[in-house]
Amino acid sequence: MTNLRPWSLAALVLAAVWAPAALAETPLATGSIKPPAAVAVEQELAEAAAKSAAIAATMESPLAAALKGQLAQAAVGADEDALADRAALTAFYEARNAAPLWVEAAGLNAKGRALAAAIADAAAYGLDPKLIGLPAPDGNATTPEALAATEHKLSLAALTYARHARGGRIPDPAGMLNSNLDRKPQLHGPEAVLDKLAAAEDVASALAALHPVHPQFERLRQAFLKASADGKGGGKLSAEAKRLRANMEFWRWMWDDLGELYVFNNIPEFMQYVVRNGETVRADRIVVGEISKQSSIFSRQLKHVVLRPQWRVPDSIMVHELWPSLLKGGGLMRQHGLEITTKTGEKRDWRSIDWSKDDIRNYHVWQQPGGKSAVGTVKFSFPSQHTIFMHDTPDKWMFNARQRTLSHGCLRVRNPMNLAEIILDYDKGWSVEKVRQLAKSGPANNEVEITKRLPIHLAYFTAWVGDDGKVKTFSDIYGHEKRVTQALDGDWKKINKGRNHLAPPAPRFKPDQVARTTPQGAPRKGSGGDSAASIIGNALGFNF
Repeated sequence: MTNLRPWSLAALVLAAVWAPAALAETPLATGSIKPPAAVAVEQELAEAAAKSAAIAATMESPLAAALKGQLAQAAVGADEDALADRAALTAFYEARNAAPLWVEAAGLNAKGRALAAAIADAAAYGLDPKLIGLPAPDGNATTPEALAATEHKLSLAALTYARHARGGRIPDPAGMLNSNLDRKPQLHGPEAVLDKLAAAEDVASALAALHPVHPQFERLRQAFLKASADGKGGGKLSAEAKRLRANMEFWRWMWDDLGELYVFNNIPEFMQYVVRNGETVRADRIVVGEISKQSSIFSRQLKHVVLRPQWRVPDSIMVHELWPSLLKGGGLMRQHGLEITTKTGEKRDWRSIDWSKDDIRNYHVWQQPGGKSAVGTVKFSFPSQHTIFMHDTPDKWMFNARQRTLSHGCLRVRNPMNLAEIILDYDKGWSVEKVRQLAKSGPANNEVEITKRLPIHLAYFTAWVGDDGKVKTFSDIYGHEKRVTQALDGDWKKINKGRNHLAPPAPRFKPDQVARTTPQGAPRKGSGGDSAASIIGNALGFNF
């Protein structure tokens, strides 16, 4: 190769492209031997092509290198809430070989400007732009490092917006606000968010689609905009605007798919709605938990409709009401036909037990079906840690009260057989006649398993926008609206979480010091026509 001229890398690369083809176009005669110079050229071109390919594989733009550095640095010391976002960002940009999505050499590209403008408008959706971390615009920031920082911050802001759009500002309502708020933010996966935004032609619309899909959310949002100082959700918010904003937040915790057929209990309204394919097929009154014995807020699948049900007394009632009664002779046990079994189901005679030495928490207490039953002729079971269900009641007068916070936490349902008929027709195809016959004379404690998906929602909305656009409001009976408002305002220290209703009940007395001879007070009589169940309920808070 002593006679060859030195080759520049560029020339070698170019030659690697055309020289083999040129040589192939002028093949040597069959059986001929290539001149040594030609062989040397081919070898040198092949080596140059290999070097060029290796260099190209390792080369990356300064912007891509800077972005990789940003991602690696951001992962160090990231807080728990943002770890998933950062991991998703790293994977997203690795798949793109760190190619930017929002910036170009001169700064933000058209897509980046559209995203930044949409995030800046977060207040119009009841969000706080200051908490999202939108990077400040800087037209002079055009170095690779500055552009990479802008790209990274804008992607992080988009993911933060997506989390906040689905309730991420209050990630644990039960722990941060009140144990009865058994809800979780319905978060989007960060990977899916990035993919949707990257593929979107209209980034603003894609960002808006991250909010709850329910029509009521958008109705509340429009009312919120009208109630805000500037018509855009900004400025100092009035009490009305804050109420609407809090109710928008409640929707961020609701399932996207409420169900083909579902039961929607709005606790502050004391109303139950049954909805099928978007149409309300039943609306009736309910009785909910007392202020001190709240109905918890959660959603679960309906598991059983129980006809002619027996009732297991909750531990809290056993400890706080029945145990003192047993220490004084057991009047409540006799009055309501209650029975006791061991935890394994063996029957015991409560009269033979020394309740000053034994603990009622070692037992279950039951009430059999019949005229004294506190749960009436039907109950609806959707198991949870809250031991709450819906049921009939012998105390129909309760449905006439304006504020129906009268139960021990369970929901009393007016006209419950109508609800049972709707559900059992949907799930089993049973006729009204069959359901009524089973409720009247069928097997005791007849648990009918529900096999179709049928969610039961215990919801908490203090504001609701009707079809006419008018806002209906309901009392904040449990204080959840106030707590959410304080959280969204950043006033976390002002929040009164209340007691943990899931804590195991403990007696507020010393059993060995309660004299058996202490007269058991006669129950106070309630409204006219009270059943035994309601008399005891009025006297001791023993409502179900």
